[in-house]
Amino acid sequence: MLLSIGTFQLCDGTRSGGIGVTRLRFRVQRKIQVSEVFRAEEVETFDRGNRETTVTFEISRTFPNQQAADVYVLQHEETVPATGIVTFTAYQPNGQKVVRYLADGKVRQHELVEQIGVTTRHQYTIIGGTIQQAVPAS
Repeated sequence: MLLSIGTFQLCDGTRSGGIGVTRLRFRVQRKIQVSEVFRAEEVETFDRGNRETTVTFEISRTFPNQQAADVYVLQHEETVPATGIVTFTAYQPNGQKVVRYLADGKVRQHELVEQIGVTTRHQYTIIGGTIQQAVPAS
């Protein structure tokens, strides 16, 4: 799977050493209001229609040498955008591209999980609205 936020490619399949996304998780929370009516036998629930999607994943990158990996680790925070439309791109076995968008994505956190020699592994958490088929308005 390929991932980008705005125009910044988090995982492009080539620049990142050809290593893809791992530990990808999507969590959708639906905002439900619970009303506890006095002396009622049951609560009432109301779907407020809001959706919050949390996406977590890891990306491994392999660099040509130790110096390049070290510099990447030190400069990574400066290069990752804080917000933007998050684009997920996958390919079906027949080559057909499937693209989905996370509206109003915000990078909640990214973390260097480990660096072993020329390989780095970062974990990202992005919060946004709903996953959509059409490009959301920016």
